[in-house]
Amino acid sequence: MILNSRRIFLKTALFGGAVLVMYGATVFGAVSPMQTMALVQEDLFPHAKSLGIKTEAYLTLILSHSKVTPKEKDFLRNGVQWLNEEAVKMYKKMYSNLSESERQAVLKSIAKYKWGEKWINKMLTYIMEATFSDEIYGVCKNSARAAWLKFETGYPHPKEAYL
Repeated sequence: MILNSRRIFLKTALFGGAVLVMYGATVFGAVSPMQTMALVQEDLFPHAKSLGIKTEAYLTLILSHSKVTPKEKDFLRNGVQWLNEEAVKMYKKMYSNLSESERQAVLKSIAKYKWGEKWINKMLTYIMEATFSDEIYGVCKNSARAAWLKFETGYPHPKEAYL
């Protein structure tokens, strides 16, 4: 019975892998979940780079922090998988291989699902946290942010990073 199950598993895995390879290299390229999340953040808030806000660096802090639950981290990573599944369903390409307008269409499409709305909300939350974070975290140049928002940070500044 176990041998039979193992054989079935191996056949299925081999067949699935062959389908993925034969489907086309442009569809299933090697892009990490972090790279995809960074691209989503750029799509959601394109001004971040010009303002010196390193949203990807902040997300890296979040995904490695002990106070963020494993469930939350898994949700963020799983969201990338679901996003890519939607992109493949719509355009037969991974999210990172889509044009800007196609990526926006995929984001609008996943926003119709409960998980998609929640995932986009989380991504936007982390973008805003990065935008308003103190310089101590190394993800935002306050001068660019302050000029854009006409915003002054609170005092006193933190002496050490919480994350």
